[in-house]
Amino acid sequence: MKDENEIDELLKIAVEADLEGLDFVSQFTYDQIAASYNGIGPSFLSAEKRRKLSRYLALFAPAAVIHDMRYTVSDGTRRAFNYANFEFRENCIALAEKAYGLLNWRRYRAYVVAEALFAGVSSQGGWVAWCEAFRDRATKEVK
Repeated sequence: MKDENEIDELLKIAVEADLEGLDFVSQFTYDQIAASYNGIGPSFLSAEKRRKLSRYLALFAPAAVIHDMRYTVSDGTRRAFNYANFEFRENCIALAEKAYGLLNWRRYRAYVVAEALFAGVSSQGGWVAWCEAFRDRATKEVK
């Protein structure tokens, strides 16, 4: 679980970069966001591996917050899954453009990483995680 200061900083960056989905995220409390945001990487990875990935890919963390919140309210449909993933991709690109100037080679490297992250979240493994998130939410609502 992340603390309020970290969530605050990630949301501040998301606002500065004008990321998509901020209106959606605004409905959640800090505690809800902190409980859902697990850093960069799928939940099946160990916390230590996600910490390392998050450190290496910190540029994309604000996009991951929004993406993780989309998973939190997963409806189990392919349409919402695709939306969440394309939004994540566009947000990663926006973060790269905010961080690096047009002639900075790092911007283009970040674009490649954004595409690789998009391929990961859009993969069959991402679909399984989306469906599991839906089942977990549905189970909690029934109890």
